[in-house]
Amino acid sequence: MRKRKLLKDPCKSFCTIMNPCRNMSLDLADTNFVYDDTAASTVSSPLTPTSSVAKISPTGVIELSEHFYINNNQKAPITVEVKLNAEGIYLRRETGGIDEINEQRIRMEDIIGSSCGPCLKKTNRGALSSCRRIDEESEVDQATQKDISAYLHIYAYIKNEKSSMRRERTVRIIRFRSFDTYEENLKVAERWHHAIRINKASLKNETVEKQLLIFLNPKSGSGKGREMFHKQMAPVLKEADVPYELHVTAHHNFAREYVRKHNDLLSSYSGIVVGSGDGLFFEVLNGIMEREDWRAITRQLPLGIVPCGSGNGLARSIAYLYKEPYEPKPILYATLTCIAGKLAPMDLVRIDTGTEGKACELYSFLSVGWGLIADVDIESERLRSIGASRFTFWSIRRLISLRTYKGRLSYIRSERKDGRKTFGTRVSTVSNEERRLPPEVQEFYDIPNPPVGTNDFHPTTTNTNQDDDFGDAISLDRTSFHSNVDSWHSAVSKRTAYFSLNDQSLRTRRSVLSRLESINVEYESRRPPSTIPSLDLPVPTDIWHTEEGEYVMVHAAYTTHLSTDCFFAPDSRLNDGIIYLVIIRSGVGRSQLAQFLLAMSSGTHLPKEPNKYIEVVPVRAFRIEPSPDREGIMVVDGERVDYGPLQGEILPGMIKVMVPNGNSIE
Repeated sequence: MRKRKLLKDPCKSFCTIMNPCRNMSLDLADTNFVYDDTAASTVSSPLTPTSSVAKISPTGVIELSEHFYINNNQKAPITVEVKLNAEGIYLRRETGGIDEINEQRIRMEDIIGSSCGPCLKKTNRGALSSCRRIDEESEVDQATQKDISAYLHIYAYIKNEKSSMRRERTVRIIRFRSFDTYEENLKVAERWHHAIRINKASLKNETVEKQLLIFLNPKSGSGKGREMFHKQMAPVLKEADVPYELHVTAHHNFAREYVRKHNDLLSSYSGIVVGSGDGLFFEVLNGIMEREDWRAITRQLPLGIVPCGSGNGLARSIAYLYKEPYEPKPILYATLTCIAGKLAPMDLVRIDTGTEGKACELYSFLSVGWGLIADVDIESERLRSIGASRFTFWSIRRLISLRTYKGRLSYIRSERKDGRKTFGTRVSTVSNEERRLPPEVQEFYDIPNPPVGTNDFHPTTTNTNQDDDFGDAISLDRTSFHSNVDSWHSAVSKRTAYFSLNDQSLRTRRSVLSRLESINVEYESRRPPSTIPSLDLPVPTDIWHTEEGEYVMVHAAYTTHLSTDCFFAPDSRLNDGIIYLVIIRSGVGRSQLAQFLLAMSSGTHLPKEPNKYIEVVPVRAFRIEPSPDREGIMVVDGERVDYGPLQGEILPGMIKVMVPNGNSIE
């Protein structure tokens, strides 16, 4: 009976059989598969040029199947059946003489792209040859001295099953030469190349291919931003055939200004990728939130990050939550994440500061700090040339000369304790007072249980283009108006508001729709409203907890990592609606504080039992009011802000970020 052997480690076992290059460099692999125009070496009937097209599914997925063989100086060629479908590429190899079958599947999620073209410059040992031409090969090559073969290169980065903390680059090269001219062979190779692109696009649910907008900070980290991009990011983008537009930042807030002023972000780009630390991501995020169409941008344009900086908290958090490798090649793995095509909602925290009596609004994705960690983050900037080691060095220095800060701390505890599900319900984006209609348009609800006072906010795509040819504003066709179901004035929305018109006979349909359009535009441009008192008002005592004292540190975090090796909030999730407020009060011993700092790398620093000096509190809003008698440092996402009162509140699932394929930690 024929034995069947499933190879559990495709990076290792099958590579050993097929003899490709197994290193992680960007050189081509050493093994070629040759297009075989017979079903097997023992079958004499040839296949037609289109026989490799097995099936096209209703969803557009192309399935191909063909036989190839390896001529490895053995008595008989080794037959390899190659299948391509929506799940990936399946290779089935029948060994000669051992009566054994080896199988390998490369998942479509792990395949980043392919390319086809002429022969390789380097002739590899164990190169393959066509079954039909095996006896004529030397004569043909000597006569023409030209390779008529076409080559298909398939690029994949496969997670090592023995060590899930790394991915290994795998290249499969298939050689097509069943026809007498290179052009005909290239058509067959292009058929496979096209099928891979179609199946990848189907996996990503892409309809129109747009380019990525990439911002690169040349001074990020240790000042090697350009080198990191050209050596590590660009080759992967080329293999994946991903178009991109690169902008190298020239000064502080360059990306913020570009994003805020660029008019056609949605029509031009499929996403925005930041090649830097967390600071440049902060710029891009706040540039988006300063736009009038910020709602549409945050719903439709995802953000990605490639960790070229010294902190890299967000990139490390995403890799951890999706069980994706980070070290030893974080730039490579993060670039793969940005081209994977998978998105996830992410919380933001709206930060309000009161500078000289004027409110200032910022949007944060990482953390807010006051005290020890903020001091280390900002004061160690002078050591940026040594990279991430600057944080360790300055932490030791600040521990020796420990500081404390006086102030008042207030917060609202989170209603959820698991920290793993979306918190609460979304708050209203506009009040009834704010969206008051003109006097001639009266509003009433036609909902069994309408919300009290406000409408629920849900960040979904809204199309505000209206059709002036509708019969009236009430009897709107459900199919024609389907794209507006999430607009608050849509006639088919669960949150809809219907309108009765005074003197309707005197008003045209165009006038009504024009007013609805202007109302919707105004709604889309409004800032997310605050659910907590403004900074110049005292906090209520019913749900707010307030304390005063001296603090070594108060740090509010909403990602698992603050930097590559700072596992600060292990229970945090991208979209759990929770801020983790870590409080260290005056009186903590230096030995206990040193143990806290050392344990942050493993996430074991937070106390399991109640501790009067170190406490972690899950909250949904907080306020920090430092005493004005002493200066200090306050940071938002690693960026220094004016020292003074500051408050923040969670905005669940406000933006979309690029994440790896696979399931996140539950």
